[in-house]
Amino acid sequence: MNRKKSFRGLLAIVIGLSLMLTACSGSKGGNTSEPANNAAAANSTNQTEQPKGGEAVSTNPREKVKPVTFTQFVNYDWYTAPTWDERPHGQWITENLGVTMEPVQSNGAAATKLNSMIVSGQLPDTIVLDRGKDVERMVDAGKLVALDPYLEKYPEFVATVGEETLNMLRSGDGKLYQIPNWFISGDNGNGNAAYLVNSKIYNELGAPALETWSDLEAYLKLVKQKYPDIVPLDFGEIRDGESQMLGMLYSGAANDRTPAFISAGSGSVFGIPNGDKLTSMYEDEAFVKTALFANHIMREGLTSQDAFTQTRDQILEKLKKGKIAVFAAYDAVVEGIGREANNQLKAIDPADGYDVIWPIHDEGVDKGKVYPSGYNTLGWNVNVITTNAKDPEAIFAYMNWAVSEEGQRIFFFGPEGLFYDTVEDGVPVPNDAYIDRDPKKYDELKIGEFNWYGNTSYVDTTKGKREQLLPGEAQDWTTVAQTTVSFLTSMNLTEFSNLDPVPNSKEGIIMQRLRDHYKQVIPKVVFAKSEEEARKLIDEAKAEADKLGYPQLLEWKTAKWQENLKIMGKK
Repeated sequence: MNRKKSFRGLLAIVIGLSLMLTACSGSKGGNTSEPANNAAAANSTNQTEQPKGGEAVSTNPREKVKPVTFTQFVNYDWYTAPTWDERPHGQWITENLGVTMEPVQSNGAAATKLNSMIVSGQLPDTIVLDRGKDVERMVDAGKLVALDPYLEKYPEFVATVGEETLNMLRSGDGKLYQIPNWFISGDNGNGNAAYLVNSKIYNELGAPALETWSDLEAYLKLVKQKYPDIVPLDFGEIRDGESQMLGMLYSGAANDRTPAFISAGSGSVFGIPNGDKLTSMYEDEAFVKTALFANHIMREGLTSQDAFTQTRDQILEKLKKGKIAVFAAYDAVVEGIGREANNQLKAIDPADGYDVIWPIHDEGVDKGKVYPSGYNTLGWNVNVITTNAKDPEAIFAYMNWAVSEEGQRIFFFGPEGLFYDTVEDGVPVPNDAYIDRDPKKYDELKIGEFNWYGNTSYVDTTKGKREQLLPGEAQDWTTVAQTTVSFLTSMNLTEFSNLDPVPNSKEGIIMQRLRDHYKQVIPKVVFAKSEEEARKLIDEAKAEADKLGYPQLLEWKTAKWQENLKIMGKK
């Protein structure tokens, strides 16, 4: 009852705000009709199929959801989950579906927490984590629920995710244990990497050309001269011990390059595709050119001296104060980095903020072949259901609904009646509460929290259509940035899935040694006192990597890559 009152109270507040705004400013295109009832919304996607026995079975995911309460652990140090009913969509799901999720916190030590839960056998009902070693470790230990028995009973799940994607997610025993998050079906990709420019500084300096590395260097020198308290160029936070500097620059060093090729992190390629083989990154001319350019701008004082140590919070603080002239990161256009900083600056000065520009590249590089983003149809990470769950099918039924159109609409756009009152052709039509929203306060609601079942194809298509219904001043900064730049500069990397060897295997041990070596050598190259010293360090790094087994690892990765191509029907 408390949850119902809480949600209805929030609903009343937002609807009241909408009516007040309408009375003050008049209608701005928002739909003011009565909210559609939930049953009608459910029936709008209701379908049936005829199984072998002849009995009609509903393929409407909502009708198959069973009341269930389950625990969930998210295997990331940085993630702290609020309580379920702090979010309007969490309240709606409990009230309308009878489902409640109870978070299990990592307390900043996710790997340690997960390991202790596995060893003790005290696993939560569900876990969100990266594909790879930890999933397979639990599969081998018999700790995960195989999902294959549910696929026939829930055919809409296969239809939504895609059979090819599910086959790529199968474990070595041939069974499916993983439900993907932010998976992609169809031909459209996604991505959040981008270059941002402080619009106020840029315009005050005459809005010069900013397309090539030469343009960039000239602009950064101008910023350094005119704004000594501003960081000319900065990059995203350290990830897996790696700076984002080299990856972002590398994407513009040659045609058809992307950061994953030179990253040693989990899920990366760590090799350069050449014909039907993966070859050493240290032998790649584009990598060498990138490393030398990074060293050059570091020696010239044009980029942050903290590029290999700063945290996300430190970077965000600088962005929110407008203290970075040009910023490049793998997730520059999402909430918490570009979006939050832009909205905060514009709230103070409409002429301030951050604009997304086309990725900067070296002279001679085709701007249509620059890919700072990479996407995988398998998505970002996965959900697994553990054998500790008392009713795994009920949890799967809920997740099956969560990936559906209605599920994603509730998660991503919020419950009906808050910021939309009707749904037309699958698109929630923005009402005045959304059109006249305060971007900062809207962000604080964190609609979208707990969406670990992201259906990228639905969300990206729908939010793009929604923005077309809005006046320019009400359009979402992130959506505009994605549809005009970051989605268009993202490379499909699905064929390079599953290239992480098992940690305790021969290749896994080699990979860890190479990863440790890479994290040590790259900062030395970037901070070298001269170009000659930087070149020498790269040559030494190549020789050391060969000694550590890089050629053997590349041979193993090449074989996995070729297997993927066969599964995908590309070979």
